[in-house]
Amino acid sequence: MATWLERYRRGEHERVWAEMIAAGEHIRYEPLFSDALAVARETMSRARENIAVLHARLERIGYRFAYPDEAVQPPRPDVQHCIEELERRVGPMPLALRAWYEIVGSVNFIGYHPKWNNSAYSDPLVVDPIDMALEEYSIWREECRKYGSEAMGPYQAPLAPDYYHKTDIASAPHRAVVVYRIVLPNPAADAPVRDEPHQTTFVNYLRTCFRWGGFPGFEYAEERPAELAHLVRGLKAI
Repeated sequence: MATWLERYRRGEHERVWAEMIAAGEHIRYEPLFSDALAVARETMSRARENIAVLHARLERIGYRFAYPDEAVQPPRPDVQHCIEELERRVGPMPLALRAWYEIVGSVNFIGYHPKWNNSAYSDPLVVDPIDMALEEYSIWREECRKYGSEAMGPYQAPLAPDYYHKTDIASAPHRAVVVYRIVLPNPAADAPVRDEPHQTTFVNYLRTCFRWGGFPGFEYAEERPAELAHLVRGLKAI
């Protein structure tokens, strides 16, 4: 019988991930674990290639990154130690998120293109580095000591600000800060991204981002940039 990794490489991307998710917490045990982790790493290797392609294409068409030095950042050299530390503190993280931290690092496509119209809510792709998850955990623990763990609820690793706060509109005082998050611990292969408009899992969120050239908010736009077809051309399926 073919392994998940073999099937994934043959093009069964969504089916393999669906089976891995269906395995629930049993994914953490052999013979499933090594095969599933290999799929997660293969997925994020493809995601890293897509992000590099999008970054280069966006620069060529005149997109202006708000934080150029943070647009694409590889994993920090001690990322394995950071993963172990975060899991020691909060418990297991989904394999998809672990592989993202290992293989990709972080991405921040916040910015603008001077010729794009109706792009205020384009929701550019952002996934924060593992440093942010560790920092937020320390803040969460302190607040749990002050207000009680029941009042604070479970720890949620931050992924990105929401589409509203990726724009200048974020400074409006009446709008509370919302962050896309993943609840931890979670020993599964993948996990839901909370407060993200598509209400889907992390891997599916990345698929949606690549489908729209790094800007999933364009799915809801009445007008889409003419460059969109160029941005998505040839991106790898994950």
